[in-house]
Order: sequence, then C-alpha cells, then structure tokens
Amino acid sequence: RNILYRSQHPANGSYRSQFANKLAKQKGIRTVINLCDTKGAVEGYFRKYKISPNYYYRTLYAKGRIHYANMKEYHNGSAYRKKVAYACRFMNVHQGPYLIHCKVGRDRTGFMILLLECLMDAPFSYMLRDYEQSLINVNGYNWEKAHKTAREKLRDELHYMTGKSRYTNWNNIKLRTYAEKYLRKCGLSAREILRLKKNLSKSYTKK
Repeated sequence: RNILYRSQHPANGSYRSQFANKLAKQKGIRTVINLCDTKGAVEGYFRKYKISPNYYYRTLYAKGRIHYANMKEYHNGSAYRKKVAYACRFMNVHQGPYLIHCKVGRDRTGFMILLLECLMDAPFSYMLRDYEQSLINVNGYNWEKAHKTAREKLRDELHYMTGKSRYTNWNNIKLRTYAEKYLRKCGLSAREILRLKKNLSKSYTKK
C-alpha cells in the first residue's frame, strides 16, 4: 500500500496522460519504470507536446528517476526476461513510491505488476480486482465483462509465470515461490530478490 502504483503513460500527449501525471505527483512517486519507451522516445514526447520542465514526469526524468525498458507488448523469451531483471535492479537502487507504466497500463504493466504482487503474497482476489479496474478504466467495460476478461488474462499470465495449467485453483498456490523462481530465471540473485521485497515493503516519506 502506498508503495507500488501503475498507470497509463503520463507524458505521451494523450488526453489521459495529464491525469496520470497529476496523480503521480500527488502520490509522491520517486521512481518510474517505463516499460514501453526508450529514453529518446520520451525526449521526443517532451519536444512534440511542448512539455514544460516543471511537468512532474519531466522532473523525474531530469533526476534520472525513470528506467526505460523498451519492452515489446507481449513477453517473449530470454530478451524479455533480461528487461524484467533490469527494471527490478533499477527499483533496487532507487527509492519508492514506484510507478510502473506502459502505453495504457494494462498488458506489459499488467504482467509486471502481477509478478510483483505474487512476490509480495497478494491474494489472487486482490490481483483480479486490480486487473478488472484497468479494463473498466481503459476499455469502459462493465464489471461483469471486466471480471470475466481479467480472470482469463490472469490465468494466461500465471500459466506463463508458473508453467501450471490455466485452470489451476490459484488461491491454493504459493505464488510467491513461483514469482521468485521466475525472477531467478530472469537473472536476479537471491540477494537481489530479497532487496526488491524489502523495497516493496518499506514506509516512504513524501518529499
């Protein structure tokens, strides 16, 4: 709580970006994991949309507090896992609160947030509600459609992460163990994983 957030892109010129930027400032975000861009692409947004140096996302950029993962939309092999590891290492050496985003905060962000939720022992019901909300916010789904779509999406993502059947009863599985195994497969050491968990459970004071 009050440590890990996700949103759509706060600076890509879309109508929604200004709200993501405003909320990032309100929540005192210190570190951003941008899953979809290179640094050059972000600088291009600043020029194209004439984004002020005082714009909160740009102030984080100026402080070197944004990690540019430049991930493809769907996870794909060892190259993707390496980028997950780089993102986690960036979080390990920078303080929270953390914001993770991609273009709309649903697919790439959805998996990364799910992975960290599993690592921190969040219950499956919480993860499901979290993903439902992104579908309501982005796609305008009603609750029933959001719930059905989110459940199927989480089944696919957890199948990918754990190797278990999509129809596993995820409430009975220690997902933290599988998140740790996945992160080890990404290249993180046991010490790095422990530090990540500590960073995601600290109490951060707003500055």
